Amino acid sequence: MEASSIQTIARNLRQATRTGVAVSAVGAGTLELDLAVEIAATGRALAIAEGERVVGYKIGLTAAAVRESFETVNPVQGYLLAGTLLPAGGTLDTGKLRNPLVEAEIAFIIGEPLNNPNATLEDIIAATKAVAPALEIVDSRWSGGAANLSLLIADNTNAAAAFVGEPVPLPTNIAEATSLLTVGTSKYPGSTETVLGNPLESVAWLARHLAAAGAGLSAGDIVLSGSMNIPVPLGSSSSATATIDCAGSVSANFR
Repeated sequence: MEASSIQTIARNLRQATRTGVAVSAVGAGTLELDLAVEIAATGRALAIAEGERVVGYKIGLTAAAVRESFETVNPVQGYLLAGTLLPAGGTLDTGKLRNPLVEAEIAFIIGEPLNNPNATLEDIIAATKAVAPALEIVDSRWSGGAANLSLLIADNTNAAAAFVGEPVPLPTNIAEATSLLTVGTSKYPGSTETVLGNPLESVAWLARHLAAAGAGLSAGDIVLSGSMNIPVPLGSSSSATATIDCAGSVSANFR
């Protein structure tokens, strides 16, 4: 694929974010993984050129069943933009989203830089300033959704928006955390089983992944560690709440 084609796909995905008009995957359905990574990086550069700011990362495919459905053994990572982070209790206009899904997550706030291709759980504990309850909204810019791993990665792993609650000290029992996601009037329990079994392991994977690519975690980064539940369609619901038993609650409104 030529560089101009990579630029075109990245621009189309960015435009879909602004307009809500989905991008056809025709011609991109057999995209190679390395090119998908280039498209995601180009999209990130375009966002920065437009005045956006990268404030952290999100980790996807942390549930074994979801990784299996995408035929991969590893999670994936995307980036978080300042413009997509909303205050707890705030309101998200969903008019330009196509099929938004809601996830309950534990957000990590990084306090110390970490660039270690062999990062351990102890390294993550030392680097973490605090954690917070979070609601992530995911939505594909591809028409019909991301049909394969390459399309998912190219589209920044479906990142759309996130609400992050009040930070608390890192709990010693975070590996046993449970969650309750409420969307409208329906409730969905969750646990760290779908976050690589331990959110610390999820963030450690991210640290190793970034370091292997010549990057790393920086002080102030926000990391969404992975969904504690099966993603729930927002539908016509006007509100959602994520309660993490060791981290508190965060709510969001939708219009």
